[in-house]
Amino acid sequence: MQISTGFLKLAALLSTIGLTAAEWRYLSRPDLHIPRLEVTQNTGKTADGLLFVAPFTGSPVEDEEHPPHQPSAYILREDGDLVWSGFASYYSGWLANFQKAEYQGQDVLLAFEGKHNSAHGHGHGLLKVLDKSYNHITSIKAGHAKLIDKHEGQLIHDGKSALFQIYHPVPRDLSSFNGGDPQREWIVDSQFQEVDTRSGEVIFEWKSLDHVPPSHSNITLTSGQAGNGIGSVEAWDYFHINSVDKNHDGDYLISARDVNSVYKISGKTGEIIWTLGGRNVNDDFKHLDKASHFSYQHHARFQGVDEEGREIISLYDNSAHGTETDIGHAVFDAPTSSGKVLLVNTAGGKNKWTVETRQAFYPPDGLISKSQGSTQLLDNGNVLVNWGSEGAVTEFTSDGKAIYHAYFEKGHGAQNYRAFKNDWQSVKPSEDAALVGYVYGHLGKLILASSWNGDTEVASWRYYGATKKGGPLKQLGEVERNGFEARLELNHVKHDYKEVKAEGLDKDGKVIIETSREKVVDNAPLPPDYRQYENIGLNMGRIMISTGMNVFSHNYGVF
Repeated sequence: MQISTGFLKLAALLSTIGLTAAEWRYLSRPDLHIPRLEVTQNTGKTADGLLFVAPFTGSPVEDEEHPPHQPSAYILREDGDLVWSGFASYYSGWLANFQKAEYQGQDVLLAFEGKHNSAHGHGHGLLKVLDKSYNHITSIKAGHAKLIDKHEGQLIHDGKSALFQIYHPVPRDLSSFNGGDPQREWIVDSQFQEVDTRSGEVIFEWKSLDHVPPSHSNITLTSGQAGNGIGSVEAWDYFHINSVDKNHDGDYLISARDVNSVYKISGKTGEIIWTLGGRNVNDDFKHLDKASHFSYQHHARFQGVDEEGREIISLYDNSAHGTETDIGHAVFDAPTSSGKVLLVNTAGGKNKWTVETRQAFYPPDGLISKSQGSTQLLDNGNVLVNWGSEGAVTEFTSDGKAIYHAYFEKGHGAQNYRAFKNDWQSVKPSEDAALVGYVYGHLGKLILASSWNGDTEVASWRYYGATKKGGPLKQLGEVERNGFEARLELNHVKHDYKEVKAEGLDKDGKVIIETSREKVVDNAPLPPDYRQYENIGLNMGRIMISTGMNVFSHNYGVF
């Protein structure tokens, strides 16, 4: 069938309409309030993959003025179109560190789930693992009667073990420290564990108070930013581990934010092999350039060894410290935050050790984040930097050029602890597919919309209608699926359909999902996408007559 020029112009116009009501962004899923992703730059070849994020409100009050309204784990496309929402049905409570992982030879989803203390930036909970159908596989808990903190969660060795961090308050005499008095007697013994994911056995455990004295902290007991020591909830978080990694030699790498340092730790003895102090006098290295300094950093990762035998380390350099609720006095050490890749050279004696910058990645909008953040080196050489409390994410080429930049709920203070980009293929999500049918007599239109939360395999949707409840189904049309939701719009047909149904087909035309039969709704207001035409007095039926068409389909997003 040849498509007329008039129809193509109409389709192009429809595709430019903004989705003005977030709560009705997807007709088939009005219950989903997806965080808005505003893309402000997209000028180059970005890496393949989807965004794994868990945005949350930067306000202590969750209301209409402080989105996202459904903080949770999300898989999104670069344009912000949804692939999967984990809200309520899959993850509950406070979410962080959402990512793709490997477990027993399969791709899985991993996230922290628990309670969040926004005043001091820590949490208590567990790690939850979902399979490719979004079914719960297992929950990972800390050993030795501890609770996992939100900052770190990794599956390593094909999921045989897990790495995570622990925020553990303990009573201690703090009278010798600045501001210490008899009332201030609680401090955080910042810890990490590696545990066997099947047995729960603790394979390795490390405690900061056994190795690093509180006097090394850059955050004082009375600053208000890391607890005041009065009670276990207000324990002084002098060290604050926020990332843990492990290399092939069995040694560990931790980022300790409140001492401005990254430590390499022996996996055999637990002793500190070296201390890389970004802006701290306790430093084993000579810095060969200004950019190799950092402070209040996050997400330190081993990245192998270069041709000269230097260890490659990536991290997110906040160069700022502040709480998520603005308690205490914020500290700023540089004009912006940045993602960094550093070269750590331990050749020769300790007095000859050096560190230098291999590459630094600076924000397009001059962002500096007082908390949170991540730096991910992608398979194609690009780098994804997440700006934490600033609620933004940027993809760079390997030479530091920004080619993609976007904000979560721009202007509303949304935050996102870490962001990752990976490929993801689901296997028949356990959730039902959704379908809705709306009829509008004054426009001579029947709108059908379908979706399947989390699916990556449906290539097209085929729609059916019945003129009476439980009656025989007549095929109404089929449309290509190019985003989370597909839509079929029928014009100038006799609108006596009472029920509709849809089938999702894979790329080979095989039916892989069927919706239930749904009653056609005849009293719904016109969806936001179409109100512009009604408001300016356009009759969609007359337009379709002028183009010689009687069927129109439209998809949102690019899959």
